[in-house]
Amino acid sequence: MRWDMNRFKRIRISISKICIYLLTAMVLTWFCLDTTAEAEEDTLRIVIDPGHGGENLGGEYEDYTEKEMTMVVADAMKEELEKYEGVTVYLTRNGDQELSLEERCEFAANVDADFLLCLHFNLSEHHTLFGAECWVSAFGENYSKGYGFASVEMELLEELGLYSRGIKTRLGRKGLDYYGIIRHATERGIPCVLIEHCHLDQDNDKPFYDHDEKLKAFGRLDATAAAKYFHLRSDILGVDYSGYQNVVVDVPADVVAPDSTEPDFCAIEVLEQNADSGEVTVQVSAADRDSGMLYYAYSYDGGETFSELLKWPDRSSDTFCFTMQVPPRVVPRIVVNGYNGYDLFTESNMITLPSMDYKTPEEIAAELAEKEALESASGNVDPTGDDEKAQKMPQREEPKGYDGLFLAMCAACILLLLGMAGSMAMILRERGRKRRRRRKRR
Repeated sequence: MRWDMNRFKRIRISISKICIYLLTAMVLTWFCLDTTAEAEEDTLRIVIDPGHGGENLGGEYEDYTEKEMTMVVADAMKEELEKYEGVTVYLTRNGDQELSLEERCEFAANVDADFLLCLHFNLSEHHTLFGAECWVSAFGENYSKGYGFASVEMELLEELGLYSRGIKTRLGRKGLDYYGIIRHATERGIPCVLIEHCHLDQDNDKPFYDHDEKLKAFGRLDATAAAKYFHLRSDILGVDYSGYQNVVVDVPADVVAPDSTEPDFCAIEVLEQNADSGEVTVQVSAADRDSGMLYYAYSYDGGETFSELLKWPDRSSDTFCFTMQVPPRVVPRIVVNGYNGYDLFTESNMITLPSMDYKTPEEIAAELAEKEALESASGNVDPTGDDEKAQKMPQREEPKGYDGLFLAMCAACILLLLGMAGSMAMILRERGRKRRRRRKRR
């Protein structure tokens, strides 16, 4: 019986130990799960959306297709961003899938995304625009967060050499965000920025995208923008952006509507006209209080034709000067269009100048060639090339107008003398005959 009691005590002790072990394991498990949950909560989740896909090709220009280009950029961005600590990166598509804009945003919501970045390339209707731009929500915190990230992105794109078309909002007919990806993300409380890296249909931008390595460079740039904005660090890359100063953007109380009006004014003044070369120096003054000045274009024929769009030289100044070339034998009627950040323009006053009848270098060269050809054909050019000796030789003067009469009088005198000489000869011969007759008679 005692043995049974001892056995019971040992069993009881064993059960107690097991319970203690189980309780300890449960506490440790709970602690680990809680720590993992906190770590997951602290992990930044970024969703990258390569624009278009499947039958939705996006922009097409020459040999370039947007859906393929955005995938290259997105893969490079994900690879680069995953080198930073404390961030998890997702792609809305990993291949050539076609997804609706709502499906892309629903995916971002399902992974509890902190930010959605939509990658694109641009085209313009008349193939005149160039540069990079970012589109953000026009509403509340999504505007301030979107604008904050876009400020970093645009700074890096400008450093790369692209012209900045700015950070903008756009509204649809119902007063909501125009771009579906931004609208659906905003509905789910996810800040979203649509990045238009550059224009495919402009020579100004082509050097930035005409090779896969350059597209990958875009992806790495986008990743750097995210790392700076979210204060990430990377031992692999040897960078730490934890102290990076973002632009402070207040949460707007009202809708941040796009600029829908033309520049406030545009005026020109001619500073100089060079009649010998056709160059005209013009001073331009223009301003837009809402979205600033972006481009200008000039005309020398009263607005019938314009130059290509040109960069506004200094976005912080309303006034600048430039020199234009007016063709010869044209009466210059100079006009300048000033464009704001939303591509709306105001036309300047017109200035009419006197015609400039100068000759172009091509015309001067053609005239010189023609003159040399005529001189060569007339024989005035020494074929041996000894032009200097030919110039030193005395030139025979051409008879003047009255020399013909003088020559005629000389000829008449000569004929008269010849006639008199003939008469005298006849007289002398007659006398000789008479003498010979007399002698014969004797």
